[in-house]
Amino acid sequence: MTEKKRILFISHHGTMSGAPISLLTLMKHFAANRDWKFQVLMRKEGPLRSEFEKLAPTHVYYQHFLDPADMRPEGAKRPPLPEDVRRRKFRQWRHEQRLRLKLRQFKPDLVYSNTTVNGDLLAKLGMKAPTLIHVRELWTTIALYNQVQLNAFKQPDYKYFAVSEFVRNYLKDTFSIAHERIGIVPGSMEPEVFDKKAEDLTVGEMRKELALPEDAVIIGGLGSVDSRKGVDYFVDTALDVLRSEPKGRPVYFVWIGDGGMRQDMLKKVEDAGFSGRVVFPGARKNPYPYLKLFEIGLMTSRDDPFPRSVMEMAAFGAPIICFKGSGGAAEFVLDDAGIVLDDFSAADMADAVRSILANDAAKAAFAIAARRKAREDYETTRIGKSAAILLDEMMASARS
Repeated sequence: MTEKKRILFISHHGTMSGAPISLLTLMKHFAANRDWKFQVLMRKEGPLRSEFEKLAPTHVYYQHFLDPADMRPEGAKRPPLPEDVRRRKFRQWRHEQRLRLKLRQFKPDLVYSNTTVNGDLLAKLGMKAPTLIHVRELWTTIALYNQVQLNAFKQPDYKYFAVSEFVRNYLKDTFSIAHERIGIVPGSMEPEVFDKKAEDLTVGEMRKELALPEDAVIIGGLGSVDSRKGVDYFVDTALDVLRSEPKGRPVYFVWIGDGGMRQDMLKKVEDAGFSGRVVFPGARKNPYPYLKLFEIGLMTSRDDPFPRSVMEMAAFGAPIICFKGSGGAAEFVLDDAGIVLDDFSAADMADAVRSILANDAAKAAFAIAARRKAREDYETTRIGKSAAILLDEMMASARS
C-alpha cells in the first residue's frame, strides 16, 4: 500500500484576510480530493486557527513571544529586557525547539509556504524537503523584508506559485527566477459557501443600516483602508463623480473595511460637502452580504498581486474598474468584465464610472461576464485541481 504524501502548510497569519482564506480554501479542496496528510504551521495566532484545525494538526510558531517581523527594524538598538520578557523569550525558545523536532518527525514530502513573508521560518525550520512558496505579494510588501526573508527568492531548488502572470513577471524580472520554476495559481472561491454567508442580511436591511436611499446606485470598494489599497483614489473618484453627478438615481459610494486612513478620508469627504454620500462603515466580521449592494466595484490598489476583493465583488455581478499597473486585477477584468485603466488616475476612474452608468446594456454585459468568471473560471474545484496536479508533479520529481 502506497504511503500517503505528507505536506506541511505554513500560513503567515490566521486572520480573516485574503492570503489565509485562500490557503484554507485550497486545503479544503485538497482534503476532499487527494489522499494527502497535512500539518499546518501558523506564524502567529488568529481566528482561522479553528478552521485549519478541522483539516489538520495546527501549530503556532510565535506562541510565547512577539514575531520579529512585528518588532524593530533589523539592527536597531534594543533596550534591556525586563525579567518577565526574558522568561517569555526563554519559553518561546523552548517552544521552537520542540516544534522543530515535531515537524521534522512529520517528515513532509513538501513544504508549502503560503506567502513569501515566511522566508525566515523556512530558514529556522531547515526542513529537508522540496519547498514551494505561494507568492501573494508585490514590491510594497517585499520592500519591507529583511535579508533572511529575501533569501527565499535566492534558493535554486525552491519552486513558486504566483497568483497572477503579473506576479510571475515580477519574480522573473526582480529575482531572475526561471519561468519554468513558477506556476500560476490564483485565488479561488466557493460560490455555494459565498452565497450562504451573503444570506445573513437583506439588501433592505443594509440600506437602512448605512442610510442609503432605496433607489441609490451603490459603487463599492473592499479591503484595508490604507495607501496600498488606494483608498485615496476611491475617495477622489467618488468626489469627482458626485461633483457632476449623472442624472437619474442618486449615486453613493461604500467601502467595507477598516484601517489607519479612515478618519482622514471621512474628513476629506466632509470638507468637500458630501458627508453621507461616501460611506466607511468599517470592517465587518461577515462582509459578504454587503457586496450584494454594489452595482460597480472599484479596485483602486496601487499594488495588489491578485486581489481577492475583485472576485468577491464580481461574484454578485459588479463590473470592475481597475488600474492596469497595479497587479493581477487586469487579468481578471480584461475587456469583458469592466474597464481597465492605463494610468493611476482618479479622474479617469470617475469617467469610467460615468461611462458604465450611462450605458445600461454595457453595464449588464460587464455584470454577466464578471459574475461568470468569478463563479466558474475561479471556482475552487477548477483552481484546486490545477494546483494539485502541480503539487503531484513536484513531489514525484523529488522522488526521482
